[in-house]
This record gives sequence, structure tokens and C-alpha cells, in this order.
Amino acid sequence: MTEYSVVVTAPSGLHTRPSAQLCHLAKTYAGTVEIIRGDKSANLKSMFKVMSMGIKNGMEVIIRVDGENEEEMAKSVVELIRSIKD
Repeated sequence: MTEYSVVVTAPSGLHTRPSAQLCHLAKTYAGTVEIIRGDKSANLKSMFKVMSMGIKNGMEVIIRVDGENEEEMAKSVVELIRSIKD
């Protein structure tokens, strides 16, 4: 299991479009990909679960990946979160 912490810098947080992008990326991975904020967690493969977490600009989240090539997938998710600017 690999975990990375990242601060969301998207001005509008993880709304519909960013959540869809993250979900699309996570679905390319055979293992488990989760996003965690405080005591809440969601499967990153479910756009609606991610959106329901209400993740806003400036919030810190943890990306947890479990499975084959987990380090590579975790880094990809973190990079995507950092690159979202809308």
C-alpha cells in the first residue's frame, strides 16, 4: 500500500470535471485507489463518491493505492490533482 498527501490547488476544488478526470485515471488501474480527507474516504473510481466528499481548494487529501505498480499510479494521481487549474 502506498500513500501520498497532496493539497488541492484547483480554485473550484474537486467538482464535476476534475472528479471525472480522476475517476477516468483510476479506472485504468486494476488495484484499489482511494481518496481520503479527514475521517472520510471514497473509491476514486466513483466520480459521485469523490464529489460527495466536498473537497475544496486548499484542502489536504491522502491518495492511497494498493496493488501492482501502486507507486506509479499514486504518483500519477497526485500529479493530476496538482495539475488541475479550473
